[in-house]
Amino acid sequence: MSFLPPPSTLPPGSIVDSYRRDSGGMKQDQSTDQQLTEIRSFCDLHGLTLRHNFVDEAKSGGSTTNRDDFNRMIDMYITADQRPQGLILWNYARFARDIDDAQLHKINIRRLGIVIHSLNDQVPEGNYGRFIEFFIDMSNEEKRRQTSVDAKRGLRDLVQKYGCVPGTPPRGFLREPFHIGERRDKTEHIAHKWVPDPAYKTRIKKAFQLRAQGKPLKLIHAETQLFGSLNSYLTFFTNPLYKGELHYADLIIPNYCKPIVTAEMWDKVQIIIGQLSQQQKTRTSKRHPRRQSGVYIFSGLSKCGLCRSPHYGQTSYQRNGTVYLRYACTRAKRRKDCLAKPIPANVLEEIVLDKIHHFFDDPNNLINILIAFQADNSSHQARVDEEVASHAAQLATTRKSITNLTNAIADAGHTTSILKRLASAEAQEAELLTKISKLKTQTIPLIYVPTEDQARAAAHKIQKDLQSKDRAFIRQTLLGIIHEIEVTREGKNLRGKITFFHTPAPQDKKKEINKTVSLSSAPVGAPNRKKRTT
Repeated sequence: MSFLPPPSTLPPGSIVDSYRRDSGGMKQDQSTDQQLTEIRSFCDLHGLTLRHNFVDEAKSGGSTTNRDDFNRMIDMYITADQRPQGLILWNYARFARDIDDAQLHKINIRRLGIVIHSLNDQVPEGNYGRFIEFFIDMSNEEKRRQTSVDAKRGLRDLVQKYGCVPGTPPRGFLREPFHIGERRDKTEHIAHKWVPDPAYKTRIKKAFQLRAQGKPLKLIHAETQLFGSLNSYLTFFTNPLYKGELHYADLIIPNYCKPIVTAEMWDKVQIIIGQLSQQQKTRTSKRHPRRQSGVYIFSGLSKCGLCRSPHYGQTSYQRNGTVYLRYACTRAKRRKDCLAKPIPANVLEEIVLDKIHHFFDDPNNLINILIAFQADNSSHQARVDEEVASHAAQLATTRKSITNLTNAIADAGHTTSILKRLASAEAQEAELLTKISKLKTQTIPLIYVPTEDQARAAAHKIQKDLQSKDRAFIRQTLLGIIHEIEVTREGKNLRGKITFFHTPAPQDKKKEINKTVSLSSAPVGAPNRKKRTT
């Protein structure tokens, strides 16, 4: 395959990285392994030294949010000594299909002095090439939008013509296969209708009857056990499918299926829900506690010490006009089987921030975290290298077997047995090459361990950032240095630990570096409630 040569700013000998992606579809025009093969050939042809190979498989190009390797690549390039001279792409669509994401990330990468080159997009050098590139990004976004529109239109037609609905049906319904016909490739086209599940019919009827009587969700859950948490009942009671009416996009299909509850019962429940919603709105319209409370800086970091479920911010509006903030266990709220009590936010935040501040008084603590992570990375890399060596040895043996079988066929002709053995050996060769290729993409970047003076300056900056008046800024700082905060309230005491971490290895999840700080204190209880006098 012929590709546009690299620009003059990437001369032979340049160190480059590659980024590849596919969306996970069955008919991808090029798999990530095929992309890597071509990229390696391209680098060999033009004398480029291929370093890291970043890859995201079965990930959409419409957003960079869940693309782990893409984000790892961007994070790596923040450090000057970890930047390559160039980044090789299969094409710009693999990089990003959203024009804003594409332009933003390419600008940021180029500002770091990294040249971006696409193998399949014919973009000339110079400023004029940027205009061509911009239109390519526009075209990629339009293709994504059109694909989405076509898919939605096809699904809408499927619902309108056949009553077949994609996805998972709501609680109390089953997917019933429906034969539509044959596809163009002569394969059978099967879609699914949603039909009531007899196993849930009695409990669903009872749930609607109780709600129509104004019974609380907690009682309904205890009586029916339809869901695992109370939150699921909120959308359950407003779904018109339970009265036999399907709403899909802009379509409304009455009498779609046999109703589980009567239309009168369903309407009565909607009236109850409306009344409860209005009461809630009246209570909170003057001063909404959540909007007043600001940011819960430990959101996503703090966990319950009893069940390890995450904490959520529990905001209460007090009669004296103040707002009471607490960190409460999500499991205790949803499933009612955790006995953890809420923890006053101001107490927990004061204790944790104080502990972190004192932790960074000693710059060696920061150095020790990085050294521990460096050792963990080295161990991971050693395991990868060992696997590569093992596969390489198997590959050499397999290739020798292929050579022997090929020579035997050339000398004496082929038999069914020899051909089967040859096919098996070639399949094993391809499998080993794929395994080796994937392992080599797991190359781990070097971890920079600062000197004591550098660590002291970095630790001082962290301490200063945590003293900011901007709670959102404090939260962002914490997300960069804290893995989790595990805390339990025992009467009037808090017990727990703070676990620090550094950016994890590419194929591993966040790992706890063995550096924790204990925390303890006597929290303040709930605000005193004084009786109103008239």
